Amino acid sequence: MRPRAAASIAEAEETVAAVIRAGRAGSGMAATSGGYAGDALHGGHSSRPRNAADYERQDQWANDAYDHIRENADADVIASHLQDVMRLDGSTGFSPEEIDRIRDHIFFEEHPLTDYDGGVVHRRYDASPDMAEAWLRLRSGSAIPDDVALLEHESAEARYYDAHPGATYEQAHAAANEVSSWQNRIPAPTYEDYSKPWR
Repeated sequence: MRPRAAASIAEAEETVAAVIRAGRAGSGMAATSGGYAGDALHGGHSSRPRNAADYERQDQWANDAYDHIRENADADVIASHLQDVMRLDGSTGFSPEEIDRIRDHIFFEEHPLTDYDGGVVHRRYDASPDMAEAWLRLRSGSAIPDDVALLEHESAEARYYDAHPGATYEQAHAAANEVSSWQNRIPAPTYEDYSKPWR
């Protein structure tokens, strides 16, 4: 079974590669050298790329997904999906205001981040494919427990910044990890599509 499956995937990728090399008119694919043949097999640009080693495409997808998330307010939808979820503090659900605060923290606010030279710059967080996928699952109603752990972490981080003006990212992140260490439970990719209807 396994050798046959591998052969059919290889054949499919070779067919796609031939189309890409030819740059067939109307195909939506230009001839490229070094393009990932699997791209055309996995739903276009709005779905997370399957090639995890293609960091450039992963980053581009994450940035595009973040832009899409920023353009579409979704706190009320996410809160309605999570109304029965158990929280770390024993309460149930997230309010739309909590989700909106977390959304602002992740996608809009500038934070004091250490740059490559060891200095501090104030800018938005870099787009993360894993975080984008978590957010897309949250708003589509297909959240997994790890996505709720992300909300708990980011909520704690935002509260730390609010309570400690001038705090560094490292301080806020460490405090949030004491509440919920999402970085230790990031799930495997689910290849979310940010253009998929969710409201």
